[in-house]
Amino acid sequence: MQHGQFVQKANTIAIGDEINLACSGLHQRTLDVLADMYGTDRCYGTEIHGPITINKNIGISIEQGARVHKLMRSYSVKRSLEVGFAYGFSTVWMLDALQSRSNAFHVAIDPWEKHTFHGIGLAQVKRLGFGVRFEWIENFSIHALSDLIRKRAKFDFVFIDGIHRFDDVIVNFYLSDQILQPGGLVVFDDMWLNSVRTATNFILSNRSYEVVPQPCENMLVLRKTRHDNRDWDHFNSFEILGPSKISKPPPPPLSAISNGIMRIRRVLGKISRPGGR
Repeated sequence: MQHGQFVQKANTIAIGDEINLACSGLHQRTLDVLADMYGTDRCYGTEIHGPITINKNIGISIEQGARVHKLMRSYSVKRSLEVGFAYGFSTVWMLDALQSRSNAFHVAIDPWEKHTFHGIGLAQVKRLGFGVRFEWIENFSIHALSDLIRKRAKFDFVFIDGIHRFDDVIVNFYLSDQILQPGGLVVFDDMWLNSVRTATNFILSNRSYEVVPQPCENMLVLRKTRHDNRDWDHFNSFEILGPSKISKPPPPPLSAISNGIMRIRRVLGKISRPGGR
């Protein structure tokens, strides 16, 4: 075995130990797949022959994955959905949480899975080989979720990790809420973004959801307490994070400032001269 291969294998083993420590009881195939995914910068997909370099900033951390897994098990989740599939990090954790449940199924929505992420997530799901029913929807979430609403689909757990613009987060939540059962959980990733935090501020101020305490700072877990029964004109104010174009206009350009100073100097000069106007 070459030195590079030896180091890679040792790193994979160490990552596997870290995963096992964070979440004991994972299926051995899950542990192997996750150790490979977290322990390398290259994964195999379904669309390109050979390994593909991945962006390690995309995908949930081991700590987050373990927490998602524990939440799904403790809430006896059988029907889960995620907006955003990509490399399949969160998918692998969720499928393992479902693999001991009868009639369980998981849905992943992502229109870019094949041509942007080269089917890496699909390849990881295939490696698991669980009997859990899995469906990948190759469509934008606004259309995929609307179709699920029309089909009267119902879920116990929704993981929102798609486009992180404020309006997209709100739309993904609004539509997901229509198919989430009361008592079900919705999880938001990337809480470091002002867009996501502002969207969740609106939800907590205006919708029937409560925070489920958990230690991962980059993730917010909410529990749906009842169906939406607000009056038609209901609205509660909520905190908007980040600069506002309305409340805080941009500073004037330097040229405007210098011209203003020159005008003040001219006025003061006239005032200081006798008979000046």
